[in-house]
Amino acid sequence: MPGVNILQIEQALTRIRPYVACSAVKSSVSLHKRLGMETFLKLENLNLAGSFKIRGAINALLQVPPDQLQRGVVAASAGNHAQGVAYTCRLLGVKATIFMPLRSPLVKAAATRELGAEVRLIGMSYDEAFQAAVDFQKTDGGLLLHGFHDPRVISGQGTIGLELLDQIPNLGMVIGSIGGGGMMAGVAMAIKARRPDITLIGVQSVAFPAMHRSFREHRLVSCASGSTIADGIAIKEPSALTFSIIEQYVDDIILVTEEEIASAVMNLMEWEHMLAEGAGAASLAGLLKLPPEILTKHHGRAVACIISGGNIDVNLLKRIIPSGLKYSGRLFRLAIRIQDRPGRLAELLNTISRTGANLQDVHHNRLFGAVSYEDVEVQLDLETIDQAHQEQVMDALAKERFKFAKLD
Repeated sequence: MPGVNILQIEQALTRIRPYVACSAVKSSVSLHKRLGMETFLKLENLNLAGSFKIRGAINALLQVPPDQLQRGVVAASAGNHAQGVAYTCRLLGVKATIFMPLRSPLVKAAATRELGAEVRLIGMSYDEAFQAAVDFQKTDGGLLLHGFHDPRVISGQGTIGLELLDQIPNLGMVIGSIGGGGMMAGVAMAIKARRPDITLIGVQSVAFPAMHRSFREHRLVSCASGSTIADGIAIKEPSALTFSIIEQYVDDIILVTEEEIASAVMNLMEWEHMLAEGAGAASLAGLLKLPPEILTKHHGRAVACIISGGNIDVNLLKRIIPSGLKYSGRLFRLAIRIQDRPGRLAELLNTISRTGANLQDVHHNRLFGAVSYEDVEVQLDLETIDQAHQEQVMDALAKERFKFAKLD
């Protein structure tokens, strides 16, 4: 398979521009204050079909002769590549058949169908859906368009990098999420070809760290350790093509936890009034995890986080928010043992009230958790400002001789 070069990325930018506008960058005042450096968000979550994937799909399919598209296009995706392919196929008047994992967010499957594609839900992972797409293409024909193992797709995604260079003159660092690696491979090549002084950092979920391990071990590694809220980067193994590019042009890859991703989704909503999916917010989670010495090294220059997608299921969002609140110290649960007598619960709640914590829920349990017939366990869900505020609450309880435990 041929490689990718800066000329192909430049040509891709010209090719897709009539169809895909340059996505905006947003200067983040809140992040600037927190990090001490100018911070921009590259808003691919506001792109056509809700993610950067439209770039690669359009660039690839516009290069395919019409007669080769007569039997349609076949693809596998967790959702964003699916929508990019479906949108482009509708634009070209071509049939699209998309294979998606059974656990794909409903919003992504529904949006892909609305764009005119036939969606087939199969398998429990992207890899199983991709194998189904390969089998289908062998028997039914059509063009199989890979989501990241394709130079045309990578070149299309790389146009993000060219836009960033034009939009942020003092750019010093770019951070983006990595699943299969198509986006960061293209972005890193585009940026390093023109500005090798700029630092490129990739971010992966600890649940799917294949590119991180491959990068560290200098060989392709396949691995996954569970599920993730960042379904868009839930890839068990990168391709040889994306790995070779990332190994050459990306400076480092870091891992973020599910709690850190959830917190980043919540932070984008609160700080930036913006909705992003887990994979899209992973770059922010990575930025907030960078050690101070890395930020100091780039003092006086700007950092850009690529918010790669915004296609998030509302039901998933409902589950993410409590996790993000707990991680950031905004919500916690205490189990407190008190004497089962009139007025003792009021004394407990008065103690909590004096700390400024806000009571979200209370569960009075006489059957479980108590150590004697005279005791009762009270579980409190409390809204706090941060971790320090939680410590203040627990110090106040200890001072009043309440026996308690913080629950996960």
